[in-house]
Amino acid sequence: MKWSNEAGLWLVAAVIVTLLAGLMFLADLGGLALTDRDEGEYAATVGEMVRSGDYLVPTLNGRNYLEKPILIFWAIAGAQAVFGPGELAARLPSALPALAVILLVGALAWRYGGLALGVMSAAACAFTPLFVLVGRASLTDMLLTLWITGALAAFFVAVEEQEPGRRRWWYLAAWAALGLGFLTKGPVAPAVVLPTALIYALCQRRLWPVLKTAQIHWGLLIFLVINLPWYGLVFLRLGGEFWDAFFVAQNLRRFSEVLLGHGGGFLLYPPVMLLGGFPFVAAALPELGRALGRNPATARAQDPLARLRLLAAIAALVVLVAFSLAATKQINYILPAFPFLALLAGCYLLGLWKGQAGGRLARGVFGVALGFSGGLMTVAVLALPAGLPLFWDKIVASIRFDSSEYALPEAAPLVALWPILLGLTLGALLVGVWLAWRRGSLRLIPPILASGALLGCAMLFFGLLPQVAQAIQEPAKQMALALKERAPADRVVSYGLWKPTMIFYLDRQIPRLRVEQQQELAVELAKAEPVWLLSRVALAQKLAAAPGFVELGRWGGYLLGGNQAASARWRQGQAAPAAPGDPS
Repeated sequence: MKWSNEAGLWLVAAVIVTLLAGLMFLADLGGLALTDRDEGEYAATVGEMVRSGDYLVPTLNGRNYLEKPILIFWAIAGAQAVFGPGELAARLPSALPALAVILLVGALAWRYGGLALGVMSAAACAFTPLFVLVGRASLTDMLLTLWITGALAAFFVAVEEQEPGRRRWWYLAAWAALGLGFLTKGPVAPAVVLPTALIYALCQRRLWPVLKTAQIHWGLLIFLVINLPWYGLVFLRLGGEFWDAFFVAQNLRRFSEVLLGHGGGFLLYPPVMLLGGFPFVAAALPELGRALGRNPATARAQDPLARLRLLAAIAALVVLVAFSLAATKQINYILPAFPFLALLAGCYLLGLWKGQAGGRLARGVFGVALGFSGGLMTVAVLALPAGLPLFWDKIVASIRFDSSEYALPEAAPLVALWPILLGLTLGALLVGVWLAWRRGSLRLIPPILASGALLGCAMLFFGLLPQVAQAIQEPAKQMALALKERAPADRVVSYGLWKPTMIFYLDRQIPRLRVEQQQELAVELAKAEPVWLLSRVALAQKLAAAPGFVELGRWGGYLLGGNQAASARWRQGQAAPAAPGDPS
C-alpha cells in the first residue's frame, strides 16, 4: 500500500485533527480568569474541601453545596493535586473529557463506517462553538457527555457483538459509564441513556433479546458499587437535607420550575443547537431525517452504519426532547446531543466527499440551515463593534446588584479586530460552500467546513473572548489578588455582589451582605479589626454615605473598600502595585 493512496491521506488527516483538537482544548487553558457563577462555585467548593479535609460533603462559603454529585469536585481536586490550584486544574476535568469524546466519536465512526467517516465525525464534534466553550470551562456537562456517549457507544457495540463473552464486557462497560454519569449529574444520565437504548431496541425489534443479554443484574450491581458509597454516606450524614436539596430542589424542581432565572420556551434548543453546532449541525439535519425516515429495517439489517445512524438520531432527539420539556434551561444542557449530531454530520459530509448530496429535500435542508445560521452569526459578529457601545448602557442597567455576579465597567470594551476577522471568516466559509456547490465540486465542501470551523473557533476562543474577559472578569481577579497579598487572612465581606470566584481567589469564606442590609454593614464597618468590602462601582455613592467606609480602589466595575483599620493596613502596603483608580 503506497503512502499516497487515500487511506494514507485519511490517516494523516486523523493525526492532524487529533493534534488540532488537542490544541483547541488545552492551549492556554488556564489563561483566562475563572468566570462566575459555575466555574467560581466549583473551584471555591474544592478549595473548601482542601482546607477542611472533608471530601465527602461539598461546601461553598461554609454551607453545604448539594447542587451536583461529587465526581466533578473529586476530579478538580485531583487536577489540583498535580498542577496546583488555579484555572488550569479547574478546567482540565472538562478539557480532557472533551478530547475523550472526540476520540470516542471518531473511533465509533471508524469501526462501522471507515477511517474517512471517523475523521469527519471527529472534526464535526471537535470544532463547534458550544462544544469548545463547554470543553474549555469548569462545568459538569462535558464530563456528563463523556459518560452518556460512552454508555450508548458501549451499548451499541454490545448489541452488534456476536461473541457472547465480548458482548458481556461491552454491556458491563455501558453500565459502568451509566453509573459514572449518575455520579456526575444524578438522574440526567439514566434519563437520556435508558430511553435511547430502549427505543433503539424497539425499533430494531430486539427488545427481548437485548433485555436477556444486557447483564442487568451485574449492571445494577456495578451501578450501585459506583454510586452507593457516596450517596449513601452523604444521606447518612445529612438525611432529609440531602434528599430535599439534591433530588427535589436540583432535579425535580429544575424540571418543573424555572430556577435562577434560567428559563426558555420549548423551542429554545433547536436554534441553540444550530448556532452552537455551526457549521456541522446543518450537515447533521438531512442525515437525521434520513436515519429516521429513509432507513428501512431491510437496509439496517445489512448495514451496521445504518443502525448506528439510527441510534445517533434517537439519542439526539431524546436529549432534545428531555431538556426541552424541563422548565430550567441553559445552553450547555443540550451538549450530550452533540456527539451524536457529529456522527450524523460525518455521514452527510462523507456523502458530499463522494459527490452525493442527497435528494432535493436533503440539499435544501442543508443549504437553508447552513445559510441561515452562518448568515445570522456573520451579521451578529460584524455588528458587535458598533452594537456593543450602542447598547452598553442598557446592558449595564440590566445588572441586578445582589444577584448578578458581574460588575460591568462604565464604558463598553473596545472590540473591533477580532469580530471583523471572525465575520470575514464565517462569510468566506459560506461563500466557499456556495461556490463549490454551484460548480459541482461537492468534494471541496467538507474541507471548507472543517477549516472554516477550526479558524472560527480559534478566533473566538483565543481572540475575541479573551479580549472581552480582560475587560469584564480579569479586573475582579486582579482586585482579589491585590487584596490577598496585603491581607492574606483578614475578614472580607461582599456588599451587593455575589461572586464565587472571589471565594476561590481569596481562599476564604466571604459573608454576603445585600444592598438593603445597612445595619449589618454598619456593624462590619464599626469593628476594630480590619474588615474589607468587595462591591461594585455602581454602589460607590451609597457606600460613601456609610459611616466608617473608606474606598480603597477600583478595578473596572469592581470596588474595594473597608473600614478604618483596613484602610490603615492598605496604606501600609503601598509597596504593592496600586490599583487602577486607587484614591491613595
